[in-house]
Amino acid sequence: MDKEEILSVTEELGGSFDSPFEGDFDTVVLRHRDTKKWFGLYFSVPKRYFREEGKAEFCLNLKCDPALASILFQNYAGILPAYHMNKTHWITVRLRRDVPEEEIKNLMRLSFDLTQSAKQKKL
Repeated sequence: MDKEEILSVTEELGGSFDSPFEGDFDTVVLRHRDTKKWFGLYFSVPKRYFREEGKAEFCLNLKCDPALASILFQNYAGILPAYHMNKTHWITVRLRRDVPEEEIKNLMRLSFDLTQSAKQKKL
């Protein structure tokens, strides 16, 4: 899955996205359109985090239920505790690994739902 597909799924969910870091147009924050709350982050992760050689690769951080995250860690080498975020409630998805595109889309939907405000959930 590439950046354009991630942004397309974000729009399908009713979300928005932006590049909030000055001078960094590669990093994209995925947000709820109305509250601007984050539900994902597309960004470059240093390969050393994965205990590999090389500079970096683009990944996707998503919010995830801890029990589900535990299962995902066992089933996919490309899903790990989140880089640079809360490792209990967020995961890092390596986009060019063993995680099927449909699974990534499902995880994006889940993250979107988990980060909705109480008001949004009532609607």
